[in-house]
Amino acid sequence: MQDTNCDLVSVVIPVYNAERYLQQTLDSVFRQTYRNIEVVAVDDGSTDQSLQILESYGDQLKLVKQPNKGAAAARNLGARVATGKWIAFLDSDDIWAADKTRQQLEDCAQYLWSYSDTEFYGGVNNGKKDSDFSPKSEGNILQELIQCNFIGTSSVIIDREMFLGFGGFDESLDSIEDWELWMRIAAQHKAGYCKKALVQYRIHPASMSRSTRRTLPSHMVVIDRVFGAGGPAAHLAGLLNQTKANSYGICSDIAEEEGDQSFSVYCALMALRHEPLQIARYKAMIKSILKYLMAFSRPKRPNPSLHD
Repeated sequence: MQDTNCDLVSVVIPVYNAERYLQQTLDSVFRQTYRNIEVVAVDDGSTDQSLQILESYGDQLKLVKQPNKGAAAARNLGARVATGKWIAFLDSDDIWAADKTRQQLEDCAQYLWSYSDTEFYGGVNNGKKDSDFSPKSEGNILQELIQCNFIGTSSVIIDREMFLGFGGFDESLDSIEDWELWMRIAAQHKAGYCKKALVQYRIHPASMSRSTRRTLPSHMVVIDRVFGAGGPAAHLAGLLNQTKANSYGICSDIAEEEGDQSFSVYCALMALRHEPLQIARYKAMIKSILKYLMAFSRPKRPNPSLHD
């Protein structure tokens, strides 16, 4: 990344029914110590007060509206409307540290795209860093990235022309469209990494990443695509089963944390199926089954209304 003291950074924020967190997200952008920023907010057909909140900021931001098409389409539209050399993505419920933009541009000046560590905000892992669970790397990261999506979208800064040249996010995917794009880019371009946790990634019941029953099918579609003929990981076919096992394992862990014990068991069994020689998969399966049995056998509390 060059000329970091003057390059315009366009912050693209997809917004859909985010009234509860939106102001806090926007304020974290306007507090940036790096001042050459434009904010492009794309309202994705919100039905709550999100649009009114965006409009209250007046000419502090560039407001674009579209019918509800999903976050991928909203980000793509925002990137096309943006005028900055750099695109920085920020989800409408996440929060940036005040020095996020400046620090990342300085630390990753030689790269066309970069990401930073993130900190969980809410949920069972509140206050922990993503790097506590997923090892990070920089440079040629494709082989590590296909094993686990360790790049938080709200931490990414990317050259706008490069992003558009790759066609942006795949709008046909229901989820994890970010992982699919990062792998395509990583196959051709080195990635920078800022070790500081510059983003607070908010966890709440509506978080897409916590809806494993919905996201798992997209995981399998993306994996088959990237390992298929012409895909960025076609030359790494020996890692296919491990990659699928990792995705099933991650979904099992998240489902367990969210109390969906039956789906956690299913995912653990599928992970074992793809890596039957890994002792860790047996341990994970046994753990998920025990959690399921404990949840199933736990007596339900009586309904007070039936015992007046």
